[in-house]
Amino acid sequence: MPSPRAAARAQSHRAPQLDEIAAFAKVAELGSFTAAAAQLGVPKSTVSRAVTRLEEGLKVRLLHRSPRAVALTDAGRRFFGDVAPHIAGLRDAALALDAYQGQPQGLIRLSAPPDGGESFVGDLLVDFCARYPLLAVEVDLSSRQVDLLREGFDLAIRATRELPDSSLVARKLFDSDVQLFAAPSYLARRGLPRAIDDLMDHERVVFLPSSRRGQWPVGDARSVRDALSTGRIATDNFQLIRSVLRAGGGIGPLPRVLAAPDLASGRLVHVLPEWSQRAGTAYLVYPSARHVARNVAVFRDFALAWVKRLA
Repeated sequence: MPSPRAAARAQSHRAPQLDEIAAFAKVAELGSFTAAAAQLGVPKSTVSRAVTRLEEGLKVRLLHRSPRAVALTDAGRRFFGDVAPHIAGLRDAALALDAYQGQPQGLIRLSAPPDGGESFVGDLLVDFCARYPLLAVEVDLSSRQVDLLREGFDLAIRATRELPDSSLVARKLFDSDVQLFAAPSYLARRGLPRAIDDLMDHERVVFLPSSRRGQWPVGDARSVRDALSTGRIATDNFQLIRSVLRAGGGIGPLPRVLAAPDLASGRLVHVLPEWSQRAGTAYLVYPSARHVARNVAVFRDFALAWVKRLA
């Protein structure tokens, strides 16, 4: 057990505590114990005791106290000049950490269909990641309907005519309207059709569901059905249709949301605007829960607001 003298010597060299230094710095900055206490959110007596302990530990008087004013001693001015920058740095570090922790962060796993995923979802994700720099998004483009819970996905974008009943929460993103488009270069070469029947005199790029592969003829029948379902190039992938159209390969159908960036840039032109076909509705789905995970809620709200700009 240390002797009383050793204990006294240890006490005389006690290192000042950070809360004591912070209390002193605030009093020195504001020139008032009352103002310092109010800004620190503690009783005035707490600030006074902290400064007293600091002076006792340092064995030096830092402040001249009177009923009307508080003033720094010479030692107090020197000490305040030394510690003030460090106190400010610590405060800035704490604020920066608080701001960092306050931002959404982590990984979001998203499933999306391949048609539109490379463009619509890509554009959405670029804006989303710019808005939330601490979030990362892992995207699985697949035509199959993934099991969100079993496969560990947070959300999915699904385009369908009828959303089946399930335990998932579904939020409508947009109606997927299919319209006709062509490149300016193609229209300059072949002219602009004025009616559906005029399409038979044009190169047509056809969307052909996989269930009808190999069944389309290149016919001469002058009907709306033949004009929109026959052609020399047919595929079940809208991304391929988009590439062919942008290259000047003809006139063909695209979901409006998929064509929107090319319309804005002038790479595609809307043809026969009186014709439109509802292909389904795009939904954002996520597991039902009383309390939706913060990252899921952030992505949901951002996506819903983002798609309104496409309307």
